[in-house]
Amino acid sequence: MKRWFYILFIIGAILSSQALADETNFSASVDKKAVALDDTVAYTVGISGSGANSALQPNLSAFDNLQMIGSFQSSNISIINGQTSVQKSFTYTLRPKNVGPASIGAASITINGKTLQSDPIQISVTKAEGKPQKLQARQANPFGNMFDGFFNDPLPKFNRSQNIEDPIKITNTVNRTTAYVNQLVLMTFTFYRRVNLYSQPGLGLPKTTGFWSINLSDSNDQPKQVTLDGKQYLAQEFKTALFPTLPGTFTLDSATLTYQLDPFTNPQTLKTKPITITILPLPESGKPASFSGSVGSYQITAGAKTREVEQGQPIALLVKVSGQGNIKTISEPQANLGQDFKKLLATSTEQISHNQFGVFGNKTFEIVLIPLISGQETIPGFRFSYFDPNKKEYRTIISQPIEFTVTPAKHPLPKEYTADINQADNLVKITIPWRRIAKKILTILFSIYTLVIIFIGLWVWGVKTYRQKLLSDPIKLRTSRAKKVAAKRLKKSYRLIKESKLKKFIGEIFASVTSYLGDKYNFSSLGVTADQLKEILSHKGISSQAQTKLDNFISECDLLRFTPASLTADKARELANIAEELIVLIEKG
Repeated sequence: MKRWFYILFIIGAILSSQALADETNFSASVDKKAVALDDTVAYTVGISGSGANSALQPNLSAFDNLQMIGSFQSSNISIINGQTSVQKSFTYTLRPKNVGPASIGAASITINGKTLQSDPIQISVTKAEGKPQKLQARQANPFGNMFDGFFNDPLPKFNRSQNIEDPIKITNTVNRTTAYVNQLVLMTFTFYRRVNLYSQPGLGLPKTTGFWSINLSDSNDQPKQVTLDGKQYLAQEFKTALFPTLPGTFTLDSATLTYQLDPFTNPQTLKTKPITITILPLPESGKPASFSGSVGSYQITAGAKTREVEQGQPIALLVKVSGQGNIKTISEPQANLGQDFKKLLATSTEQISHNQFGVFGNKTFEIVLIPLISGQETIPGFRFSYFDPNKKEYRTIISQPIEFTVTPAKHPLPKEYTADINQADNLVKITIPWRRIAKKILTILFSIYTLVIIFIGLWVWGVKTYRQKLLSDPIKLRTSRAKKVAAKRLKKSYRLIKESKLKKFIGEIFASVTSYLGDKYNFSSLGVTADQLKEILSHKGISSQAQTKLDNFISECDLLRFTPASLTADKARELANIAEELIVLIEKG
């Protein structure tokens, strides 16, 4: 029976993975089907749906009569009514080689064990039009239109007969290399040039694994004259807001810039130095019970849509939290409503803006209540807690109280409303049979005395045997107990779901998997990052199916840490099932 149970469990995991991949859309497109010899083509591969969050770099077929000169990756995460949607796109800038037909082979990607493939694309290359090349809009580069007027600035064109020292330079910096989880890290890529280029450059920003990113640059950002190393340059900045989602040490890879000085030389690529950023966990000391992960600086206001409402009829309260930080992590403020109100529902809307200095905006919650009694009512201020990284302390802000009048009901209230009113009066008297309890306690104590003597003897023998086995081969013992220890932690995770402690659940379920892998393959799992885990397991012979499922599990945990408001009990149980399936799959392998 146990064997059949595992077989059915694995079949269910495979079928669910295939169903997940079926919900994933994969497509490829170009911005033009006919291109001049001195122009470029933007080739975009898009992934959306339930499997996009775990998607890696797609596999590209050969380009016929086309040359890749730049690439860019972007992603978008949106949360609507608690449902998370992920979209990823990979854009490649292609330059034609010769006049005539050209083609792009089918691209492919593997998600949850299923391979998706795009259609091939045919392109016609026409003769050169004799005008400067430009990348087309934001398909070729999300900063593409920031280069508008690129060839109309006062810089001279490159001349091979001239000896211009350092015509192009690039830098990539961050405003801080140590930050707290969910604290803004501002990344600035700067492009310096002393000459006009033959064609528009291709910009490649580093991948931001472990961060939620927002592009802060737009077409209004104009180049400026600067002096660098005693030379005059025209400098243009591209800013990106990064919000770390978990603690650890992360490395931003090199940023790249591909450019061509004249039509007689091949494109060249410059790279910046990688950047290492240390992300600190938020302190436990002083953390309010209502804290849900928001970091930054915020204010709160509250009010009612109307000043008067009939008893038993709904009234909508509007609570707005605004400020600077990651607006998506703002959770619903709390207030003590007492027994005089019944809460029906709460919805939220977001407004997010940004500039070159950061991200700001507001999140408005509409909370619908039913007043159960009539009279002059006052709802106390709503409370919202956040961490201030500048002062390194937690703060709790409280809105002003909300006052309104409740007129008597014109019709009798429903039974469920009147039951809520009388609930406090329906007290149950409890009588405790002390004599019967005392008699049972004496019987139990006598039985316990006998069992304790037996238990002590078994315990002494067990400890002695255990120590001998531990000293003989501690690594083997650790490996053999890996599954048993993981099962205990998974059981604790399910208990946290039942207790509605979903924030603690995320940490516990992630620790149960990483600790299991550490015990199974004999390495320290304390503080290990997702990238370090992949590197360690790549040398341990873990199957590709288990590695894919582990990548999906880590991505889900990262996303739920970052957006705790979207975590429901059903989602938590689904994540716990994935963890169980992963452990069963590794044990079977």
